[in-house]
Amino acid sequence: MARQARDARPGRTYHLVQRGHDRAEIFRDDQDRKSYLESFLQASVSFGLRVHAFSLLKSEAHWLVTPQRADAMADVVQQVGRSYVRRFNSRWSRQGTLWEGRYRAYWIDEPAFGLFVQRAIECLPAREGLCSRPADWAWSSLASHLGQMPEPRLTALPTYWAMGNTPFEREAKYSGVFDQALAEDVWENIRRGLSSGRPWATEQLMASLSAEERARWVRRPRGRPSKGNGEL
Repeated sequence: MARQARDARPGRTYHLVQRGHDRAEIFRDDQDRKSYLESFLQASVSFGLRVHAFSLLKSEAHWLVTPQRADAMADVVQQVGRSYVRRFNSRWSRQGTLWEGRYRAYWIDEPAFGLFVQRAIECLPAREGLCSRPADWAWSSLASHLGQMPEPRLTALPTYWAMGNTPFEREAKYSGVFDQALAEDVWENIRRGLSSGRPWATEQLMASLSAEERARWVRRPRGRPSKGNGEL
């Protein structure tokens, strides 16, 4: 059976994840993370992918992005696959694929949920036990959003930008919001999105979609459909 085509529409915001094959490490040290980060950010500039947030863990890389072209996410991932994997394999004397398979992604109703996903991505290093506090992890976008180490290749989410009229106001307000614990249903919605590819969107946004697109995201019952009176 053919795989369902990816949803990758320009202007929509997506949570994109690359994972190691069989959950193997895709980063063995900080030099690997630096190499991968540069590969991804450079490719994002070249292919029209706006990057809002990221976290590089051990066996996963999480990104919050908005493509400006339909193929932007795929082109960036392919470019990173060619450049980073070659360097990683050469450095560690290994061969073969590094990735779990196709990248995973789902789109987000950014005005409603974008900042929740950004905060979750930046919380992941501490949640995964890589550091005691998210701010202690050097390989996420949190330092940029707090004004500690600005990354010029990041583009602020509209909802982050709306938090204040100056960088200082935005950074201070985000710091206060970031310290608030995320509810478990946020993590559940993120897990569901990554496992199914279905969007995290309000009912109002879903209702505004075309009938064809809404049908794509409707949950269908498992198993064969029941037979009706007119079915042979």
